[in-house]
Amino acid sequence: MKKTKILSLFALVALVFTLNFDTALAAPNSIKVKRAEVLSDTISNNKYGFTYFTTTEGDSLYCIDNQKLALQSNTEATLVGEADAGVQYILEHGYPNVRPTGNDENDKIITQAAIWWYLDDTNQGDNDVVDTFRNATTTDLYDLIPKYIKPLVANAKKAVATKPNYNLNINSEGNELVLSDDGNYYESRLISVDLTGIKSYNATFDGGTSNTRIVDETGKARTIFNNGEKFKVRIPTDELNAETTVNIEVSAKGVNKKAQIYKSSNNDYQRVVGLYSDETPLTKAINLTVAPDTTTVEVDVPNTSANVLMISVVAGIVIIIVGLGVILYRTKRSKKA
Repeated sequence: MKKTKILSLFALVALVFTLNFDTALAAPNSIKVKRAEVLSDTISNNKYGFTYFTTTEGDSLYCIDNQKLALQSNTEATLVGEADAGVQYILEHGYPNVRPTGNDENDKIITQAAIWWYLDDTNQGDNDVVDTFRNATTTDLYDLIPKYIKPLVANAKKAVATKPNYNLNINSEGNELVLSDDGNYYESRLISVDLTGIKSYNATFDGGTSNTRIVDETGKARTIFNNGEKFKVRIPTDELNAETTVNIEVSAKGVNKKAQIYKSSNNDYQRVVGLYSDETPLTKAINLTVAPDTTTVEVDVPNTSANVLMISVVAGIVIIIVGLGVILYRTKRSKKA
């Protein structure tokens, strides 16, 4: 008796989950300030106008010390702290994130004036602008105070600081690979990702066979998915002939806005504030190992020579029986004749 090996496509799947929650990415420790332009004061006719700042990279900055000297271009400023929720609200709802009038110059003035006004009203500065603005009703050429600045300041006072809550959970509907309807692929069960505070995630993989793919529920190859959408891993059947590992990584980023304050080394000059996005990266990994199961099965394989002999004997006996039958039949017929 001989033994032969039969390959059965029974997929042994191992799922290993790991979670990585990185520290939020900080705003730059230092910036270079640029005096981008001096805007005419259309509110109170201040002859010095409004100085609009940016970083040398073009990010918007606003002054929070009106009574101090204006920063000069190419001045290096260092991160010294974070402004409160009210200032952050104004930056998020001011230029360049929101353009309430559609006129860039007026929208910059609205944002700067609202910051000074808010800081004075909340005892966080001495910008000496509130009374000036309140007395400027006859010279507010574009009605910026009643239509835009006052509502912006009022809403900023209601703003409350919130701590972001970001989370990423991953779930699989099973740990086996199944044959697709057309028989061309082995596919994992659907893998779902639930996000908190994040709208989308990215799914990538390493390893597998040359044509392994991540696909959505319709079978379309994709890597970017919205919260709640599911995906699966697909391996062509004709490529699955040995143990194969697919390392899947699901990643997402939580984005949190912060109003960051910068100042130069010279205290005679103004501090500036800008809105920066801090990112909290989240990743989760799945190690999917697919191992075809090779099973040893005992199969009886008769000896070929013995088969020939047995067949010959059987054939001989059949011939003898047939021959005897013929003889007996003829004998009976002769007696009747």
